[in-house]
Amino acid sequence: MEQKAIDRLLDELRASDVFREYEQAYNEVTHLPLVLRSSLDDAIDFDPNQESDFCHFMRQHNDSCKTCIHVEESNPSNGESIHKTCFAGVHVTAVPIKVHQNVIGYLQTGEVLLEKLTPEKLEESTRQLLDWGINLSHEDLKHLLESGPILSPKQYEAVIKMLEIFAKHISEVAAKISVSPELNEPDGIKKSRDYIQKHLDEKITLDQAASVANMSASHFCRVFKKATDMNFSEYVARIRVERAKEMLVESNYTMAHIAYDCGFNSVTDFNRTFKKITGLTPTEFRKDT
Repeated sequence: MEQKAIDRLLDELRASDVFREYEQAYNEVTHLPLVLRSSLDDAIDFDPNQESDFCHFMRQHNDSCKTCIHVEESNPSNGESIHKTCFAGVHVTAVPIKVHQNVIGYLQTGEVLLEKLTPEKLEESTRQLLDWGINLSHEDLKHLLESGPILSPKQYEAVIKMLEIFAKHISEVAAKISVSPELNEPDGIKKSRDYIQKHLDEKITLDQAASVANMSASHFCRVFKKATDMNFSEYVARIRVERAKEMLVESNYTMAHIAYDCGFNSVTDFNRTFKKITGLTPTEFRKDT
C-alpha cells in the first residue's frame, strides 16, 4: 500500500466515531495521551491538553523527543508493540495497526512513570539535560515529571493490553475501509466494484469487470489500480476475505460453505488466500473472535 493511500486511510480512522469515542473514554479513564500516528519517524501531534508537561516541554527543546519512539531501519517493527523508556524514566508504548499483515500506523500512549523518582535518577536526568544545553533545576524537573500519573508496572501492562485489543478492532475497521469505494472515483470503477460485490460467489474475470466499467482491459487496470491502490486480482481476493470474515463471525457455516459462498475455487484455495492476507487460517480467525 502506497504512503498516500495509508495517510488517507489513517485520516479516515482518526475521524471515525469508533476512534474518537475510544480516545475520549481512554483519556478519561487512564489520564494518558493517545495518538494515531502513521510513522515512528514523524513528529507527534499530541493534543497539548493530553500530553504530559514533561514530554510537552521536551518536544519544544529536543528534536529526538519530537518523535519519541523510532525504529532504526536495521531493526524494523515485527508487528508487535514497541516499548521505550527515556533517559528520565518516562515510559512510552506504540501498538501497531495492521491491514492484511502490513503495519500502517501506531496507537501511541504512555508518557508515564512506573516508579517514584529517586534523588539519584533526578540528578542523572538533570545532568543529561545540561549536556543538551537545557538548564532545569532539580525542583523544576521533578515538578514536570511528577505532573502526570504514576502507574505500577502491572497497571500499565493492563492499560497496554486494553489498547492492543482495541488495535485489533480498529485494524478490522481499517481493512474494511481499505476496500470501500472512494467518493470521487470514476463511475466505471464504482460500477465494477458493485459488480464484484454482487457476483462474489461466481468466477469474476478482468474482462468482465472492464466491460462493466466500459473500458478496455489495459485502461481499466490502470484506472482501477489508481483508484484502489490494488490490482484487480488482489482487490477481488481481499473483498472475498472480508466477506468470509463476516461469515466466520456471524454464522456457524462450515468452511466449505463459506469458501464457495465467497467465490473461492476450493477450501484449500480459501485457506491459502485467507492466511496470505490475514496471517491466520479461517479456523484460527474464528477462534480469536
